[in-house]
Amino acid sequence: MPESSQHQFLPHFLAVQDDLRAFIDAVVRDATLADDIFQEISLTLWKNFDRYDETRSFGAWARGVAAVKIKEDRRLRARLPQAFPDEVIEAVARGFDSDDDHGDWQERERALQQCLSSLPDNGRKLITDRYGQDRSIDSIASDFCLSVDAIYQALSRMRKQLRLCIEKRLRGDLPKA
Repeated sequence: MPESSQHQFLPHFLAVQDDLRAFIDAVVRDATLADDIFQEISLTLWKNFDRYDETRSFGAWARGVAAVKIKEDRRLRARLPQAFPDEVIEAVARGFDSDDDHGDWQERERALQQCLSSLPDNGRKLITDRYGQDRSIDSIASDFCLSVDAIYQALSRMRKQLRLCIEKRLRGDLPKA
């Protein structure tokens, strides 16, 4: 790759690498395998940067390349159980693509942190136990002395509250703390 292309590639890649990593982690449930695939995809993007169409989103192009690589890897590992069918990989990629058009991830993350801090203590603990620590619903239900159904309902309410709070913060309806 010519040196001028190297200089063009790096800013594009650095801007999307966290989202690309999140996409890979979302569809590849094995952390070691996700690391390997991320490295392979990064190298593939680097080698094929001259094929990138500047009129498209670099993130969308990178996720498209990643989706193809993930599917290739899955076919090679066909005898091992897969967490998600290929359609899910494509749906997750489309979800990331639609987010390219809806604002900055860092801004969303700040809004999420602010909204999390505004939740009641039990609600914040419930969200962080489930999603931050990846604990099972059964385990959380036991800790909270509630039924599994009650935990699902509480999680649903907390997610809805977070979503509404984040949307309001991004629209500027709530002060940015």
